[in-house]
Amino acid sequence: MNAATFAPEQYKAPVLVGRLQQRIAELAAKIDRPIKIMHICGTHEHELGRYGLRDLLPESVELLAGPGCPVCVCDTEYIDQAIQLALTPGVILASFGDMLAVPGAIPLSGERRGDVRMSLLDAKAQGGEVRAVYSAFDAARIARDNPDKQVVFFSVGFETTVVAVAALLKRGVPENFTIIEANYYTPPATHLLPTLEGFNMQGFLLPGHASAVTGLRIYEHLPEIGIACASAGFEPVDVMAALAAVLTQLAEGRLHVANAYGRVIEYDGNQKALAELAEVFEPCTIRWRGVADIPGSGFKLRAPYRHYSARERFAAVLADPPARSELEHPKGCRCAEVTLGLARPTDCPVFGKLCTPDNPYGPCMVSHEGTCRAWYTYGMGRERIYVEV
Repeated sequence: MNAATFAPEQYKAPVLVGRLQQRIAELAAKIDRPIKIMHICGTHEHELGRYGLRDLLPESVELLAGPGCPVCVCDTEYIDQAIQLALTPGVILASFGDMLAVPGAIPLSGERRGDVRMSLLDAKAQGGEVRAVYSAFDAARIARDNPDKQVVFFSVGFETTVVAVAALLKRGVPENFTIIEANYYTPPATHLLPTLEGFNMQGFLLPGHASAVTGLRIYEHLPEIGIACASAGFEPVDVMAALAAVLTQLAEGRLHVANAYGRVIEYDGNQKALAELAEVFEPCTIRWRGVADIPGSGFKLRAPYRHYSARERFAAVLADPPARSELEHPKGCRCAEVTLGLARPTDCPVFGKLCTPDNPYGPCMVSHEGTCRAWYTYGMGRERIYVEV
């Protein structure tokens, strides 16, 4: 089935999804052992719940969420920086909307609900000037419209976010504009994950949006260590086709990096975007919340652009981050295990009780890309539904 030749509406066609469901079942029967596959894209988790795709898989195939939500893996150090700056007179803190409710590490005073930490919404309630934006370009516009204020953009995201920031800075922004450098690079995480205790995945679904920037060659280490992989788009046919591609590799014993999203992803990526990214940013070690410090998985501004770093411009205002401890996640929260595919959201004692989308306790419940948020919204984890083809 060549999904690249379909008309747009066909990517949701039930008959095609049904054929792929049957193909997946046939491949799973050939493999004849339990298979665990991890996706590393928060949008995939959202679409899995939206379309109920897990209910179409045979019992022997389990699809787990990995660290694919940038809001969820953003380290508390950067959230606390954003909160401190939002509470600084003369500063406008601009952020994507789904970061506003993410708890950091600073305790929220006056709370009686237990281990509750401050978020940007709490900072706004205390008088901080916090604005939700859709892009870095919106934040730059706020800086131009408010020359008497310092505008700080909380730059959180994977490759697709940081290339946009690189393009913006390369073309010039007002001098009252800076960024919090909290951008993450996906491929190094796929080097780390297979080395972690308890990791037993046989396949990866590679991210769609991020791979449109990086390409797929960067993932060739995965088949070399025995892990099948395929890129995946976001419609039902895209996801099912990518799963079929992974299972085909496992059934045939020929592992490689399959491109099941060829209408968007080129194997070597977007070379122009990568060139601009490399000009403005350089790789660095960054903390993935609840996971680890991963070398080469972050981006920091290169020397010619360092004056746009909020950390440097506001060094006198920003306190040193707290010591690493249980502060990454509040007491009882199992976001770290959920992010690593070691637990389901329903395994967490606070899921759906103390932690809901309206009152998130942990970061995985905040963004629509968060695994816990998707499970809560779409009722995942309940009794499975089987569809006859």
